[in-house]
Amino acid sequence: MSRLTTRLALAAVRVAALRLRREQRDRYLEQWRADVAGAGELGLSPLGVAVGALRIASREREPLMLPIGPLALALRLRESTNIGAVLAVMVLANLGGAILLVM
Repeated sequence: MSRLTTRLALAAVRVAALRLRREQRDRYLEQWRADVAGAGELGLSPLGVAVGALRIASREREPLMLPIGPLALALRLRESTNIGAVLAVMVLANLGGAILLVM
C-alpha cells in the first residue's frame, strides 16, 4: 500500500507541475518529488504532500494582486514583535476607514 500511495502521489505531483508556468515547472517538480519521497520519514502522508502541491499549483496560476496602503503594512508587520508598530498600523487603518465613512 505504501508503494502504491507513493506512486499515486508522484503522479499527482507531475500533474501539479504541469499546471505551472514553464519557467517554474522543473524547480517545483524536483522539490515536490523530494518532498513526497521524504514524507514518510517525517510521519506525513505522501498523498497529503501531493494535495498540497496541487493547491499551490492552482494558486500560482492566478494573477497576484499586490496589497497597498495599510494592508501592505499590516502584512509586513503580522509577525512583528514590535507592538507599537502594529498598533500604529491598526490606528491608521481605522482612521482611514472613519474618514471614508464621513465622506
